[in-house]
Amino acid sequence: MQPTTPESVKGFAESTFNSPVFSQLQSNFQRQNRSVIDSVNDAAVAQAKAMLPKAKVLGERLKYGNHAVVSNDGETMIAWMIQLTSASPAERTDLLGKLAALADQNIPEALTFEGFAAEYGLFGNPQNVSRALQLYQAAAARNYQPAIYNLAVASAYGKLGSRADFNNALGYIARASSISPDASYRVCGFGAFLSYRVGDRAQAARYAQSCWSSLAGIPKALYDDRVTLPQRVTLLRESIVAGIDDGYPLLAKVTHDAGADPQYLACKYMLVDRYRHNLDGNTLRDDAISCYRQTGNIAADPKEALIRYNTVVPGIVGFVPTEIRSLEKERASNHFHYAWSVPYLPFRQQDVDQFAPFVSHTRQ
Repeated sequence: MQPTTPESVKGFAESTFNSPVFSQLQSNFQRQNRSVIDSVNDAAVAQAKAMLPKAKVLGERLKYGNHAVVSNDGETMIAWMIQLTSASPAERTDLLGKLAALADQNIPEALTFEGFAAEYGLFGNPQNVSRALQLYQAAAARNYQPAIYNLAVASAYGKLGSRADFNNALGYIARASSISPDASYRVCGFGAFLSYRVGDRAQAARYAQSCWSSLAGIPKALYDDRVTLPQRVTLLRESIVAGIDDGYPLLAKVTHDAGADPQYLACKYMLVDRYRHNLDGNTLRDDAISCYRQTGNIAADPKEALIRYNTVVPGIVGFVPTEIRSLEKERASNHFHYAWSVPYLPFRQQDVDQFAPFVSHTRQ
């Protein structure tokens, strides 16, 4: 059975909808609607469309991520750079032509890419480091972060002069860091490493804070009191894997400074550092025995001392070559290439992997 509407409710509704007040409200709403409709002319539609991101650009950003750019079409140029690595010969020629033309117009993104291609001799360009540096400097003059970072790398490796200049490199890194955060952590990582190298503990710690680069692991392992010994060992091992030899003596240092431990890590890493260049010879066991005795961690009871000796010394001797080979193997498989210049930032690992086949012919 359907419910019925009381007559009193019907009467109230009819009197309300037919009242002069309701009619006035309805008339006002109609005028407002007409005003809105009339305002949506062709010019307004064009203005609204202009404010929306272009579908192509939006799609590229979703695919490749946001980058440090200074030009209106910077993201599009970076998308071209990435497409170059998998383009057909004809497509690659077209994209290279577009980027070269933009570099001729002093567009920073294109200048930096042309410098990257010249530095490593990519995509048919002859290798020309001097020209690359000129292009980086031109882009850096327009405050383009990747070009400034490349000049820091060049200065640190002596490409800007007859010798490496870490202080000059740090000046470039400070400038690059002030522009914007770098999601690939190359700027903060290199800044942390260089600051450690020049002995600036405070600056190294500042760059290393919230920086997930393997290079930043060195000051974290050395200067952060909250980091445990196992964490220090992990951080320094990761720096070695990334290509930094400093980690070898630093592993010996941090394990020694930690004092006696049941794993005898100080002996192990002291000998890893000593024998990493040459495992040949018959002195490793003698050095292991000597280090074990110098620890002072020898039991007073002769029987217990003999058991410990027969356990610890073989453990040290077995650890050293195993760890050396493990670090070598991990380093050989690491594709971070912290010493590379970059065509853009952030230059993430997937970007490195895409460009690696084109850079492999050059000496790093």
